[in-house]
Amino acid sequence: MDLQKGAQFLADGGLNLLAVFDCAGLPEASAQIMAASGVPLPDYQRLVLVGHGGRRMWQALQEKGMATDDPVDHYSITLTQQFIHDYLEDSPPLWLYPGTEFLIPLQQLGEAAGWSYPSPLGSGISPVFGVWFAYRAAFLIDSDLPLLRQNSEKSPCESCLDQPCIQTCPVGAVRQDAFDITGCVEHRLRPGSPCAGRCLARLACPYFPEHRYTMPQIRYHYGRSLQTLRAWYGVDKQ
Repeated sequence: MDLQKGAQFLADGGLNLLAVFDCAGLPEASAQIMAASGVPLPDYQRLVLVGHGGRRMWQALQEKGMATDDPVDHYSITLTQQFIHDYLEDSPPLWLYPGTEFLIPLQQLGEAAGWSYPSPLGSGISPVFGVWFAYRAAFLIDSDLPLLRQNSEKSPCESCLDQPCIQTCPVGAVRQDAFDITGCVEHRLRPGSPCAGRCLARLACPYFPEHRYTMPQIRYHYGRSLQTLRAWYGVDKQ
C-alpha cells in the first residue's frame, strides 16, 4: 500500500486533490448527515475524498476521449477505482459519490480537508485554485490509511475588497450573508439568460485565473447542470 505514489497517480490524471479522514473522527455535523442517509461509518476506518483543481483533469479527459453519457463521472470513477486497485491493495470500498443514493456533505468535507472555505457564490473557494475546483469521488475503506489533509491557509475572500462576484451577479443572488439559490435558478431558466451556460459572478472572481476552466469545460458543466434544472422544474428546452 503506497498512498503517496497513489496520490501522484491521481494527480497525473488531473485528480489532484486527495484527503483521508478517520471515520470515527469526522466532523459531527457531517457524520450525522451521512448516518441519516444510511452510510455505515462504524463499519469502516477511513473516508477518502478525491477532487480536482484547475485544468489538468479536463485535458486528461480529452486525451482519453468523451465516449460515455457522463464522461466526467466515468473518468473520475475509473481513475479512482484503478487507484484503489493499484495502490490500496484492492481493498473493497463502499462507494459514496458519485452515482449513489447516499447524501454526502461534500462541501463540509472539503472544508474539513483544508480544500476550501465558504464563499458568496454558495460554493467553496480554494486557497490554491480559487473557485476552479470540484469534488469527484468519495468512498469508505476498511484500511488503516494515514490521514491526509491540506495545511490551513487563509480564504482568498478575506483579502477581496471589491467583491466582484457580488457586483457582477445580474440578479443579486450572490450575497455576503447567504447565496440566493432560488433567484439564481429562476434566472438561469429564463429564455435567453446570459447565465444559462456560465456563471458571470464566478468568472468575475479575480483569484488564480491561471486555474480557470477553459470555456469548453465551463459550457459542458453548466450545460449539464442546466439540463438537470430543466428536468427538475419541468421546463422545456428553449
